[in-house]
Amino acid sequence: MVCQRCRGLGFMGHVVSVGCMGADFDRPTGFSRQMKMEDPSNITNQVYRWACRLLETYWDGLPIRRVGISLSQFSPDTEYQLSLFDTGRERSMALERVTDALKNKYGNSIVIRAVSKTDAGQALDRSAKIGGHYK
Repeated sequence: MVCQRCRGLGFMGHVVSVGCMGADFDRPTGFSRQMKMEDPSNITNQVYRWACRLLETYWDGLPIRRVGISLSQFSPDTEYQLSLFDTGRERSMALERVTDALKNKYGNSIVIRAVSKTDAGQALDRSAKIGGHYK
């Protein structure tokens, strides 16, 4: 959702932040950290990889009650550094635009990741709740 909102506003973020709050109310645990990505991005898979990197580095392994991910240090998504070796950026951006258009028209549950179809998946359940866009 973070990347979808950024794309909708025409921005890319350069810094990804992850915050976690532990599930134990008696002994509060958690962290809040941020990391600057190599290039600004609003591509979901890229931001996800950076968020996972932060989570793997700073998570203490205890149960988590709440996770938050955000982007900052924005730049327009029309201006970015081209790379000689990055051949998939344009294709990824086009794919993201198409999925955003489908989700805007038919709701967020129209295109979901395959893992959300497993027993542990939550995307369909969340889309049917308040604030979800299940149609």
